[in-house]
Amino acid sequence: MKRRNLKISILVLIVLSLLIITSIGTGAAASELKEITIGYFPNITHAPAIVGVSESIFVDQLNGIKVKTKIFPNGSLFMDALATNQIDLGYVGPGPAINRYLQGADVKALASASTGGTVLVTRSDFEYNSVTDLNDKIIATPALGCTHDLLFRQLIKDHNLNTNRRGGSIDHRAQKPATMVGLFATNQLDAAVVSEPWAARMEADLSSKVVVDWDQMPWDGKLPAAVVVSTIQFIDNNPDLINNFLQAHQKTVEYINNNPIQSSKIIQKQIKEITRQELSIEIIERSMQRTNITSELNSSVVQKLADLSAELGFIKGDSDLNGFIDISYLNRVSQ
Repeated sequence: MKRRNLKISILVLIVLSLLIITSIGTGAAASELKEITIGYFPNITHAPAIVGVSESIFVDQLNGIKVKTKIFPNGSLFMDALATNQIDLGYVGPGPAINRYLQGADVKALASASTGGTVLVTRSDFEYNSVTDLNDKIIATPALGCTHDLLFRQLIKDHNLNTNRRGGSIDHRAQKPATMVGLFATNQLDAAVVSEPWAARMEADLSSKVVVDWDQMPWDGKLPAAVVVSTIQFIDNNPDLINNFLQAHQKTVEYINNNPIQSSKIIQKQIKEITRQELSIEIIERSMQRTNITSELNSSVVQKLADLSAELGFIKGDSDLNGFIDISYLNRVSQ
């Protein structure tokens, strides 16, 4: 009997030793992190990422950790990269992050990067007085169920209108912004909901009119245009790094707001290097005027977006975002 108890005691000690070794190994892996990869888009609404990387604000704040970057054309590919550890954290529109979270993905939003940046623009000869003038007209959004599309749906819902997809008389079409330009020019499109810099480009090239500005859009323009996200596992394993990253993010937000002219030049240069397309400084500056660069993340507005997406059938099942947003790290660095 004593020999059996001794064997059990030895087995328990072995298990405990393995657990201790495993926990020490995990801690070492987190503390010995040598580099991180940040994902973002070459968009105006991702300005904190563009400026923070260009001006080495992230590098300076991350205490010698190497910073790599990965550029994405859309939120779906970004979320795929986050899920497969190709990136550690980064900037993405709220829609893709919400959808993946509600599907069970390991993702958490830590801060906003910008709000606004999305407007309703019409063809130059469109006689517009109010949202009700959109009835019986052809309206485009970049994709069905994207953030811009949901803003459009809420905008017309607030005025008791609906699309032909849901029994209304607005001819609603999904078109890429580059395609919208040609459709405006040939009078095949009456209006569109787009993000910057597309609206500013349409104004400059086609004399299009912004008839509902960013702060007149649903929820008073408080909906995040881009959020900072990472996985729960990465956050939990690297709390100090997350604090430092958000400090860099906050410093970049303040830099952009305090230096709008210089920031516009930085963004212009970086977008050209990434996309091989040069936007005039006038378009960049006008786009920045319609984009509120902020780290403040309004959870109630984000929840309203998720609820609308579920109501329209883009989200299946529960739209409760409890656990998706964690601003505790942001609150620490903002004190």
